[in-house]
Amino acid sequence: MKFDLLEVFIRAGKITWKYKILWIFGILASCGRSSGSNSNSSSRSNGSGTGENPFTPEMLRQIEVFLARMESWFQQNTWIVFALFAVFFIALILQIFFTLVGTAGLARGVVKAENGAESLQFGELFGESLDYFWRLFGAAIVIWLPYFILFFAAILIGLLPLINSGTSTPDMTAAGGLVVLILIAVCCCAIPVSIALSLYHVQVKRSIIVDNLGVFGALGRGWQVFLQNIIPLLIIGIVLGIAGFIINLILLLPILLLVLPLMQTFIEGNITSWQPFIAVGIFVLCYSPVLWVLNGILTTYTESVWTLAYLRSTTPKEVAPVFLEANA
Repeated sequence: MKFDLLEVFIRAGKITWKYKILWIFGILASCGRSSGSNSNSSSRSNGSGTGENPFTPEMLRQIEVFLARMESWFQQNTWIVFALFAVFFIALILQIFFTLVGTAGLARGVVKAENGAESLQFGELFGESLDYFWRLFGAAIVIWLPYFILFFAAILIGLLPLINSGTSTPDMTAAGGLVVLILIAVCCCAIPVSIALSLYHVQVKRSIIVDNLGVFGALGRGWQVFLQNIIPLLIIGIVLGIAGFIINLILLLPILLLVLPLMQTFIEGNITSWQPFIAVGIFVLCYSPVLWVLNGILTTYTESVWTLAYLRSTTPKEVAPVFLEANA
């Protein structure tokens, strides 16, 4: 192992706490990440939940009135459909832009901190990050586009037996079972491949930002770093993945403590108005900015760990500089 993993984690924590300007870039970089957990809960039927509709007649009437008004409004304002598509497209572009710029700003900030900078300027880091946007975007396309093409092609191939089985019930049953097995096999193969590609992509991004390489040069450099440090990189990924899951679960706990009992009460048919849903919705809207900021700080630490790991793995120990912290 070319570097001390514990030192990387500790140093990343110090950088995250000292250079709080990096939190802004962490918030930007977290735009492209989905934080949260999918919880599948099965509710058992009891005396009040025997398959009956949990909506009261008044709630059903309000839903029908609302849907009728929405349908009428959409028929009178067909332009809104195109406007929604435009808003979605613009939001997607902004998400990609902020994610890549935030990632570049974090990496550049960590590099400057390691070079002894006492303070970091947002404008300077943001301006430098713009220089890496198109290279980061191109590298992501080169790495992930073939993966998704092969993934969906494998799914389509798996669906062919179901398409060619005709309408016979036994044939449909056998083909359906075969399709399920094929889909499970595809997913089992896709998970380790996606993990490896994610670790490789991290090194490619650092090759672009830290070493200022082009797309294809970074692909080669990232592959070299990935192969030479696959074990420590995998350990870092596992530690950050488990820690991130636990922290995100804790951050989402206030929402889960409200939503889960609300849904259970609703399924049991004990809610007769929309006020509880409105109250929970208002809380979620108020808590979302707090969750966004906290997730940005977590992203700042995570990206700092990956940048430091890249710096440590590409710098020989005998020539590695010793960084002195003022007012530590």
